[in-house]
Amino acid sequence: MALLRYSSDMNKTRRLFVGLPLSRELKKRLLREMDAFPAEASLLTREENLHVTVFFLGFVHEGEVADVCARVGAVCENLEAFELEFSGLELVDSDENPKKLELKGEASEGLKILREEIEKEFASFVTEKKLYRPHITLAKLKKQRWLALPEKPVLKATMHLMEPIDTVCVYESLTLDGKRRYEPIDTFSLN
Repeated sequence: MALLRYSSDMNKTRRLFVGLPLSRELKKRLLREMDAFPAEASLLTREENLHVTVFFLGFVHEGEVADVCARVGAVCENLEAFELEFSGLELVDSDENPKKLELKGEASEGLKILREEIEKEFASFVTEKKLYRPHITLAKLKKQRWLALPEKPVLKATMHLMEPIDTVCVYESLTLDGKRRYEPIDTFSLN
Protein backbone atom coordinates (compact mmCIF):
# COMPACT_ATOMS: atom_id res chain seq x y z
CA MET A 1 0.00 0.00 0.00
CA ALA A 2 1.43 3.38 -0.95
CA LEU A 3 1.73 5.91 1.82
CA LEU A 4 0.12 9.21 0.94
CA ARG A 5 0.89 12.62 2.27
CA TYR A 6 -2.10 14.61 3.42
CA SER A 7 -2.58 18.29 4.04
CA SER A 8 -3.13 19.66 7.52
CA ASP A 9 -6.76 20.53 6.89
CA MET A 10 -7.90 16.92 6.41
CA ASN A 11 -9.66 15.27 9.33
CA LYS A 12 -7.72 12.88 11.51
CA THR A 13 -4.17 13.61 10.45
CA ARG A 14 -1.12 13.49 12.67
CA ARG A 15 2.09 15.47 12.22
CA LEU A 16 4.93 12.93 12.37
CA PHE A 17 8.71 12.81 12.18
CA VAL A 18 11.47 10.26 12.73
CA GLY A 19 13.90 11.24 15.45
CA LEU A 20 16.51 10.14 17.96
CA PRO A 21 15.74 10.33 21.67
CA LEU A 22 18.51 11.55 23.96
CA SER A 23 19.89 10.00 27.12
CA ARG A 24 18.94 11.46 30.47
CA GLU A 25 22.61 12.39 31.03
CA LEU A 26 22.83 14.46 27.85
CA LYS A 27 19.51 16.17 28.55
CA LYS A 28 20.68 17.16 32.05
CA ARG A 29 23.94 18.54 30.61
CA LEU A 30 22.03 20.56 28.02
CA LEU A 31 19.69 21.97 30.67
CA ARG A 32 22.73 23.25 32.58
CA GLU A 33 24.00 24.96 29.41
CA MET A 34 20.57 26.43 28.75
CA ASP A 35 20.51 28.04 32.22
CA ALA A 36 22.85 30.70 30.77
CA PHE A 37 20.37 31.72 28.06
CA PRO A 38 18.46 34.90 29.02
CA ALA A 39 14.81 34.00 29.64
CA GLU A 40 13.57 37.39 28.40
CA ALA A 41 15.10 36.78 24.96
CA SER A 42 14.71 33.03 24.42
CA LEU A 43 12.08 30.32 24.47
CA LEU A 44 13.89 27.30 25.87
CA THR A 45 13.15 23.82 24.58
CA ARG A 46 11.60 21.79 27.37
CA GLU A 47 13.61 18.77 28.53
CA GLU A 48 11.08 16.24 27.25
CA ASN A 49 11.25 17.79 23.75
CA LEU A 50 15.04 17.55 23.30
CA HIS A 51 15.84 15.21 20.39
CA VAL A 52 17.58 14.97 17.01
CA THR A 53 15.26 15.02 14.00
CA VAL A 54 16.23 12.51 11.32
CA PHE A 55 13.37 12.89 8.83
CA PHE A 56 10.18 14.99 8.79
CA LEU A 57 7.17 13.07 7.49
CA GLY A 58 4.54 15.81 7.79
CA PHE A 59 0.80 15.26 8.10
CA VAL A 60 -0.15 11.59 7.86
CA HIS A 61 -3.70 10.23 7.82
CA GLU A 62 -4.59 8.38 11.02
CA GLY A 63 -5.19 5.16 9.09
CA GLU A 64 -1.61 5.21 7.75
CA VAL A 65 0.22 5.75 11.08
CA ALA A 66 0.63 2.02 11.83
CA ASP A 67 2.08 1.50 8.33
CA VAL A 68 4.56 4.36 8.83
CA CYS A 69 5.69 2.85 12.14
CA ALA A 70 6.01 -0.62 10.64
CA ARG A 71 8.13 0.73 7.80
CA VAL A 72 10.44 2.63 10.16
CA GLY A 73 10.73 -0.51 12.29
CA ALA A 74 11.66 -2.59 9.24
CA VAL A 75 14.45 -0.13 8.37
CA CYS A 76 15.80 -0.23 11.94
CA GLU A 77 15.92 -4.05 12.03
CA ASN A 78 18.92 -4.04 9.70
CA LEU A 79 20.90 -1.14 11.18
CA GLU A 80 23.54 -0.99 13.88
CA ALA A 81 23.69 1.32 16.87
CA PHE A 82 26.17 4.19 16.53
CA GLU A 83 27.55 7.22 18.35
CA LEU A 84 26.75 10.80 17.56
CA GLU A 85 29.22 13.57 18.37
CA PHE A 86 28.17 17.09 19.28
CA SER A 87 30.79 19.78 18.97
CA GLY A 88 29.45 23.13 20.15
CA LEU A 89 26.68 25.67 20.50
CA GLU A 90 25.82 27.94 17.62
CA LEU A 91 23.48 30.76 16.78
CA VAL A 92 21.29 30.09 13.75
CA ASP A 93 20.80 32.04 11.23
CA SER A 94 23.40 34.67 12.06
CA ASP A 95 24.42 37.19 14.71
CA GLU A 96 22.42 39.85 12.83
CA ASN A 97 19.37 37.63 12.31
CA PRO A 98 19.28 35.23 15.27
CA LYS A 99 16.51 32.61 15.13
CA LYS A 100 17.58 29.83 17.44
CA LEU A 101 20.38 28.30 19.45
CA GLU A 102 21.48 24.78 18.57
CA LEU A 103 23.92 22.16 19.70
CA LYS A 104 25.58 21.20 16.45
CA GLY A 105 26.20 17.58 15.60
CA GLU A 106 28.94 16.13 13.45
CA ALA A 107 28.71 13.79 10.48
CA SER A 108 28.32 10.15 11.47
CA GLU A 109 28.38 7.12 9.19
CA GLY A 110 25.67 5.42 11.26
CA LEU A 111 23.37 8.45 11.07
CA LYS A 112 24.07 8.86 7.35
CA ILE A 113 23.01 5.26 6.69
CA LEU A 114 19.90 5.60 8.90
CA ARG A 115 18.82 8.80 7.16
CA GLU A 116 19.45 7.38 3.66
CA GLU A 117 17.42 4.26 4.43
CA ILE A 118 14.53 6.25 5.93
CA GLU A 119 14.64 8.65 2.99
CA LYS A 120 14.50 5.73 0.51
CA GLU A 121 11.58 4.18 2.40
CA PHE A 122 9.65 7.46 2.32
CA ALA A 123 10.87 8.81 -1.03
CA SER A 124 7.40 10.15 -1.83
CA PHE A 125 7.76 12.55 1.11
CA VAL A 126 10.88 14.26 -0.25
CA THR A 127 9.80 17.44 -2.01
CA GLU A 128 13.28 18.91 -2.23
CA LYS A 129 16.71 17.80 -1.10
CA LYS A 130 17.99 19.87 1.77
CA LEU A 131 21.39 19.81 3.36
CA TYR A 132 21.07 17.75 6.52
CA ARG A 133 23.15 18.37 9.59
CA PRO A 134 22.29 16.78 12.92
CA HIS A 135 21.52 19.23 15.70
CA ILE A 136 19.48 19.72 18.84
CA THR A 137 17.41 22.90 19.06
CA LEU A 138 17.95 24.33 22.55
CA ALA A 139 16.03 27.60 22.23
CA LYS A 140 14.10 29.73 19.79
CA LEU A 141 15.06 33.37 20.07
CA LYS A 142 12.96 36.48 20.41
CA LYS A 143 14.98 38.35 17.81
CA GLN A 144 14.44 41.96 18.90
CA ARG A 145 14.92 41.16 22.57
CA TRP A 146 18.04 39.11 21.80
CA LEU A 147 19.53 41.91 19.73
CA ALA A 148 18.71 44.42 22.49
CA LEU A 149 20.54 42.45 25.21
CA PRO A 150 23.28 44.66 26.66
CA GLU A 151 25.47 41.60 27.06
CA LYS A 152 24.97 38.41 25.05
CA PRO A 153 25.68 35.06 26.68
CA VAL A 154 28.97 33.48 25.72
CA LEU A 155 28.20 30.37 23.69
CA LYS A 156 30.55 27.42 24.00
CA ALA A 157 31.64 27.17 20.39
CA THR A 158 33.69 24.10 21.18
CA MET A 159 32.37 21.18 23.16
CA HIS A 160 32.92 17.47 22.89
CA LEU A 161 29.84 15.42 23.75
CA MET A 162 29.28 11.84 22.62
CA GLU A 163 25.82 10.27 22.61
CA PRO A 164 25.23 6.55 22.03
CA ILE A 165 22.32 6.06 19.62
CA ASP A 166 20.55 2.72 19.90
CA THR A 167 16.93 3.84 19.55
CA VAL A 168 14.88 5.48 16.82
CA CYS A 169 11.40 6.93 17.42
CA VAL A 170 8.44 7.95 15.35
CA TYR A 171 7.28 11.14 17.07
CA GLU A 172 4.07 13.08 16.85
CA SER A 173 4.29 16.85 17.03
CA LEU A 174 1.37 18.14 19.11
CA THR A 175 0.24 21.43 20.53
CA LEU A 176 -1.21 20.96 24.01
CA ASP A 177 -2.37 23.93 26.07
CA GLY A 178 -0.59 26.22 23.62
CA LYS A 179 2.74 24.42 24.03
CA ARG A 180 4.58 22.27 21.50
CA ARG A 181 5.11 18.67 22.58
CA TYR A 182 6.89 15.83 20.79
CA GLU A 183 5.38 12.51 21.83
CA PRO A 184 7.03 9.22 20.85
CA ILE A 185 4.34 7.00 19.34
CA ASP A 186 6.61 4.05 18.50
CA THR A 187 10.20 3.17 19.38
CA PHE A 188 12.65 0.84 17.63
CA SER A 189 15.99 -0.57 18.74
CA LEU A 190 19.08 -0.62 16.57
CA ASN A 191 21.29 -3.72 16.63
